[in-house]
Amino acid sequence: MTTILTRRLTSNISLTNNRQFWSWLNYVWNRYDRKRVQEIGPDRACAEWLLRCSGSVRFKNWTSITSDYNVIPSGGPGQCKLEEIRAIKACITSDGFAYLDGLTDLKKIHLEKCDQVGDGSIIRFKKVNDTLESIALIDLVQISDNGLSNLSDLKNLKQIILARLPGIKNREGIIKLLHNELPKCTVNYDDDYPPAPELKDK
Repeated sequence: MTTILTRRLTSNISLTNNRQFWSWLNYVWNRYDRKRVQEIGPDRACAEWLLRCSGSVRFKNWTSITSDYNVIPSGGPGQCKLEEIRAIKACITSDGFAYLDGLTDLKKIHLEKCDQVGDGSIIRFKKVNDTLESIALIDLVQISDNGLSNLSDLKNLKQIILARLPGIKNREGIIKLLHNELPKCTVNYDDDYPPAPELKDK
């Protein structure tokens, strides 16, 4: 009996330590590093943030997305421009979106099954308001009505895709708001929207 209790206690302690370790690691990976941004430029710094958190990116004039840290362009600041951010079941947090500051060519953001992404992330999308054209928010448990309402400030959006957002209480109200404030934007709120193909590998 003593042996069983000891094993259970050890298991619980190990589980607690494991959670604390991953929480600390997520904090470190998502912490904004101003010095790094100054050294290599905002686009490459943003790409590094996403890739170390299991996201992926596409640079300007690239035909495909990459999640390989080693293929990030090594040119100096300003020589590579991010056009697309894609985070599928990634460990990104709202704090990491500080890396959007300084991006001048970002057109598309796709976030799916990122459990630590909250309303604060959407607020920071305003940093790329001038260029952002497409947003997909899918299976995000921490997004609320207040968060989605901030999309109405992104006046250059052409497409919004929303699906399976359990925190949304007034779905019809949100859709109406977005249609009214963004008349040139296509809003697709469909819970049957297909999951990202990357989820098969995660």
